[in-house]
Amino acid sequence: MSTEESHQHLKAIDAQTTEQELIEIYKTWSETYDKDVTKDLGYVAPKLAAEQLSEKLHERGLSKNACIIDLGCGTGLVGEHFHKLGYTNVDGLDISPALIKIAEKKQVYKTLQCGYMASDECKDLGIEANQYDAAICIGVFTIGHVKSKGFDDLIHVVKPGGLVCFTIRECIANDPSYGYFEKMNELCELKKWRPVSKNNIVYHQVNNFKSWLYFYEIL
Repeated sequence: MSTEESHQHLKAIDAQTTEQELIEIYKTWSETYDKDVTKDLGYVAPKLAAEQLSEKLHERGLSKNACIIDLGCGTGLVGEHFHKLGYTNVDGLDISPALIKIAEKKQVYKTLQCGYMASDECKDLGIEANQYDAAICIGVFTIGHVKSKGFDDLIHVVKPGGLVCFTIRECIANDPSYGYFEKMNELCELKKWRPVSKNNIVYHQVNNFKSWLYFYEIL
């Protein structure tokens, strides 16, 4: 598939895309997704984020057996990089059964499950509170995917003192319809988390698309 054809799937997603529409898009896209985004678009955010989270976990004295959840794991691109880094206790969750089937074949996650982010009281996530040392969420806070309510899920699954790592696409970071900055600040004021770091990284190399990479500590 050409770069232009890869973009057709992305163009079908916008701020009004529903969860069921996303599931159908990814069902259609699942078999070629990895090639389309990694080779045709140069999607490097999963690698960069996994490496940076690994560094921060190491700084905090956590071993490669740290309990990590990859929310919005998709086909397992983040999981692959953690596996290469030697992590053995990484779980994955995604809205798309089709993408999870691809991830299962890679055998890089301890467990995989379907779940929905941004539900009231995190009830559709399917994960109990305070289960993980860290959560990572890459390519999820982006066009037509999960809005700011999804930050509640990160706080829900990670133990106090743990880390969360996530990207926000630069092109929608300030879009009020997603409400990212307002929610991040609200959670700081409520003492749910505190900022650790923020930096601008390459998201898609081919088009030089950028995203913000955030780290927060759960309080």
